[in-house]
Amino acid sequence: MSNKTHPHLVLGVTGSIAAYKALELVRLFRKSDWEVQVVMTRNARKFVTAESFAVLSGRPVALELFPKHKTGIPHIDLPMWADLILVAPASANILGKIASGIADDLLSTMLLAVPADILKRGRAILAPGMNVNMWQNPSVQQNIGRLIKMGYAIVGPAQGELACGTSGTGRFLEPRAIFQVCQALLEQTSLGLNGIRVLVTAGRTEEPIDPVRLITNRSSGRMGLAIARAFAAAGASVYLIAGPVSVPLPAGIKTVRVRTTEEMLKQVLARLEQTDILVMCAAVVDFRPTRTAKKKQHQKSLRLELKRTPDILKQVSTTSHRPICIGFSLDPSLTNARTKLLNKKLDLVVANDYSTIDAEYIKPTLIRPKGKPRRLPEMTKELFASKLVAEAAKLLSSKMESEDGRTV
Repeated sequence: MSNKTHPHLVLGVTGSIAAYKALELVRLFRKSDWEVQVVMTRNARKFVTAESFAVLSGRPVALELFPKHKTGIPHIDLPMWADLILVAPASANILGKIASGIADDLLSTMLLAVPADILKRGRAILAPGMNVNMWQNPSVQQNIGRLIKMGYAIVGPAQGELACGTSGTGRFLEPRAIFQVCQALLEQTSLGLNGIRVLVTAGRTEEPIDPVRLITNRSSGRMGLAIARAFAAAGASVYLIAGPVSVPLPAGIKTVRVRTTEEMLKQVLARLEQTDILVMCAAVVDFRPTRTAKKKQHQKSLRLELKRTPDILKQVSTTSHRPICIGFSLDPSLTNARTKLLNKKLDLVVANDYSTIDAEYIKPTLIRPKGKPRRLPEMTKELFASKLVAEAAKLLSSKMESEDGRTV
């Protein structure tokens, strides 16, 4: 972020029926002393007037690619001025334009001129809002995947009742939730994580029964990938070990792909000496077949004998190099989470409920070796990722202070 008294936001508003909710976004940002420059598409003005945004933002709304009475080059100047760029709501149309490199109005042209540093730090954010069938359309989903690979952060959409009378995924995320994600992103600059080496595991592992069948779980990888992006946005040097995932991998982050628990273990141990913070977010399969068949099994019934997979965090706890270690416990029992914390010598464990699997939201409880568990309110996984980065920064700072004291 540049050295300004107030952070600068460029807010793009597109032709979605949720466009009126962007007025509340402007109010929230202005209340927190952000400077807000609104850019509206032609279709957005069919839902909300430009005058409404001008009054709330205190600035004339940018509307035209070639304005009659304007100095400078708006589509170049605006992204250079911004600390953060947010398109909310982002329609299927604008998602397709950005993903395909189409520039036929001010907003789409401006988004093609976003500086690489903004994308690298996760500060170009898209908050989609549309009908459930549009959201599920393969073309839209393909565009979302391309945008994530390009470096854009996607916030939402949520599940719920839609304006068209249907229900499902596509609902524009509530303005306060979007604002909180943006605020947390900006605050990461001051965490002192520039150059800190972070290792994140994400996704799930798979254990083969035969060449076709396998044992796995329903983890999508959404939480782990959000954590990797949040650390990268804070300036850390992030290395991602990803098992199978159901969401696109983030751009600009060093990533190695694995499949089995054994493969993930080997990669974690190989990187451990070069790691300051380890976040084990991957949903590791607990059991694997004692024998893997070389051919597909065709018998009418199948009896499997299972054995435990390697306990990655347990092995990490026995090594001489001890980074800050953060684990996850997908279990509503806080007793089990605390047992995991103590047995595996973790600095922090995040306990959450089964309902958060492949969901947009998480209901986390933070547990440390000392003190009472801290329950956090339900929030988006993107927002929690930013909060977890801040927690990790505190843990690392305390560890470094402790080591300095022993040295003296």
